[in-house]
Amino acid sequence: MWVKSFSYSRIYYYFRVVYNSKTKEEMKKNLILAVVAMIVMAACNEKKTMDVLSGEWNVVAIGEMAVPDEAGAFMGFDMNEKVVYGSTGCNQLTGAMPEAVNADVPLFGALGCTRRMCPDMTVEDTMLPALGGVVDFKVEGDKLYLLDAAGNVVMSLQKRK
Repeated sequence: MWVKSFSYSRIYYYFRVVYNSKTKEEMKKNLILAVVAMIVMAACNEKKTMDVLSGEWNVVAIGEMAVPDEAGAFMGFDMNEKVVYGSTGCNQLTGAMPEAVNADVPLFGALGCTRRMCPDMTVEDTMLPALGGVVDFKVEGDKLYLLDAAGNVVMSLQKRK
């Protein structure tokens, strides 16, 4: 948690302390603190790679609603072409992938979707609005979790074999 409290102004402060140090020992100590602060800031600002999404994933759950295998809902990520594609179980969807995760912007901006009418639209009617609220993701083994801005799991997917 203390890492989040670091800021660029804190690094500036440490460099000012180094500059204003009175002895060589004090300067060395403060310089080490300043360098450590820069390293911590660099690590915190590292962008999450989207490459772990590559491939196709079956939709297992949308929020608390379990999605049966026979529904056929899935999402695919072609990282070479920077494209997301898939099926809601009824209609096909496609769109562009962002370069990186940005918590202020939905991960799946403008998705195109075919507009067939199907006997059961439950999965689609739940899946499409849920995708609009996704801003982040996490991968744990063969599971992919799409997350909203609060870090709640919006959708759970499992890697296709």
